[in-house]
Amino acid sequence: MKTKLTALIVTAAALAAGGVAHAAPIPVATYTFQSQDDVNAFQKVGGASCKRKWSGNQALGVGVGANTSSCIYRSSVVADSSSQFADQGMSGTVSVGGGTPKLQKKSFVGVGVRYSSSAGYVLRVLPNAQKWQYLRDPQGAAGPKLEASGSGKFIKVGSKPNVISFRAFSFGGTSTSLVGVVNGHGVVSTTDAAADQPDGRQTVVSAGVKGSGAGTGVTGVFDDVSVLVPNPF
Repeated sequence: MKTKLTALIVTAAALAAGGVAHAAPIPVATYTFQSQDDVNAFQKVGGASCKRKWSGNQALGVGVGANTSSCIYRSSVVADSSSQFADQGMSGTVSVGGGTPKLQKKSFVGVGVRYSSSAGYVLRVLPNAQKWQYLRDPQGAAGPKLEASGSGKFIKVGSKPNVISFRAFSFGGTSTSLVGVVNGHGVVSTTDAAADQPDGRQTVVSAGVKGSGAGTGVTGVFDDVSVLVPNPF
């Protein structure tokens, strides 16, 4: 891992646009994928047939295989258990390719926080549909639910990169502030004070297709991925 100053400035500016009262968050880890080590820092935590690769020797590629709708990889940063709800954010430059034209229309790439095998918050974009989605997976066996979605021409189509960021901060309390930004446009700004709010400790990236069908051949590409925490100053 190494810090890329430009990416961090963009991240801070984009998240500040989310309209929170606190100072912009700061990165505790940034993966620029200039080496295989950054690729290896991401480990699979979801998906049956998935392939991780060093895309063009400059980004993380997540390929979706047969009989698999999505693939999820966690970063090497895992929150400690000092508080009930982890303060986590994640940002990155993302794009998607591969798959049939039909699959491309519903393919997505995303970032997630407070992830575990049974919980998590996720922000994802479907570039070729110019849509975004916010999903909440509560504690327990209920499974993820689409909480909000939208569309806009600010979402770039095809293999053009989109910059996305998402954070869930409770600042030691029991009410979580959620802020999501896509290409500088605020798309999520809400709070979650429910007793079943996600309590995972992992930060993740994901790629796949909307729905339960296989996304064979779809590949998500991630660059300049940062894990964020609240600014203590």
